[in-house]
Amino acid sequence: MSASSPEETQTEVAKQTAIAPTTSQLLSIPADYQTIYTNLQTILDSFDTYLNARVPTENKPIFGTELLPANCNRGEDLLKPGVLASVQLYLDRLQSLGVKGVTIPIHYPLYTPEFPRFTEYVNFYKQVVQEIRSRSMKLDIESHVIFANTVFSTIQWDYSNLTFEQYKVVRRDLITRVINDFHPDFLNIGAEPDTEATLLGMKDLLDPQKYTEYISYLLDGLTRGNTKIVAGVGSWGNLEYARQLASLPTLDGLSLHVYPVIGGALTKAIQIADYAEANGKIIIFDECWLSKTDVQVSKGVASSPEIFRRDAYSFWAPLDQEFIATMVKYSRVSNVAYFSPFWTDCFFAYLDYSPSTAGLTYSEMASQHAFAEYANLRSGIYTSTAEYYKSLIIPNH
Repeated sequence: MSASSPEETQTEVAKQTAIAPTTSQLLSIPADYQTIYTNLQTILDSFDTYLNARVPTENKPIFGTELLPANCNRGEDLLKPGVLASVQLYLDRLQSLGVKGVTIPIHYPLYTPEFPRFTEYVNFYKQVVQEIRSRSMKLDIESHVIFANTVFSTIQWDYSNLTFEQYKVVRRDLITRVINDFHPDFLNIGAEPDTEATLLGMKDLLDPQKYTEYISYLLDGLTRGNTKIVAGVGSWGNLEYARQLASLPTLDGLSLHVYPVIGGALTKAIQIADYAEANGKIIIFDECWLSKTDVQVSKGVASSPEIFRRDAYSFWAPLDQEFIATMVKYSRVSNVAYFSPFWTDCFFAYLDYSPSTAGLTYSEMASQHAFAEYANLRSGIYTSTAEYYKSLIIPNH
């Protein structure tokens, strides 16, 4: 088949935008969220218009998703009976959507010999990777630090006695182990310096130059085989990280995470793409989901369970679809090699907003959401957001 003309490519890219919600859908949005919804949609509409004016490309990323049942932040839950069967079913359902790759985090300290039940985790992840490869899917591994001691993980771990120099050594050992054990297609060794610094309590990671030197140390003399190694920054973060990392000759590409769309985050995403292109780097866009807030979060994007709990509500579905469509379009007009939305539990279920769900904590909401998700997962039921993602990615294969 002959290549599409620039005009045909531009037309196809422009089609990849979710339909605006109807009046009845807008009326169903709870009063407390109507302003947030409208503000976020305005930002997405504006960015979509900007992307439509970009020079079209014929870039076709590998479209993946997060493999949430294998997320290392689940800790010992991963080792319970039946989890591998859940992973297998999840992979089958994702494959039915046309997904060609999956993202899994394997973080410090879980994949180190001093971590309790280390050998069992090694065996678990080897089985997971075998299931991924048996389906001819690409593998993206993120490797930085567990969300220990937070509501986002059951793991408790004391980072306070770990020095920056010690951390560099154990991280290099971990990365070497991950490459040798799994030979991932893509390995993200540093995606959110601010989150990493906050979790560890290491101020050195907040200095872009020191962070770049740290990434360079991890890569120096590393035997990587065919694995493409990337590092980068969240679009809410300091662009100086991306600028300096882009100049590292040992780094194959920049990683990108997008959650908030406020505060110029989408403009930063474009700048990161420009840094990558100028230095001949690929982009691995391996985490994104629309953050349901229109105000800046002072303590970092991963610090607010109140914001993350909002994702489960079904009234967000049209906006989730517009966000994903816009990020797919960004990936098509930028040099994105791999794209992966994060909260794929919303591919299988949402929860309706009601007086009984309005007051749930993050943990309570997550529990109810997981129950609904796995009921639909077993039955092969997808949400409109999953079906919409399928409609976006199938034409790109």
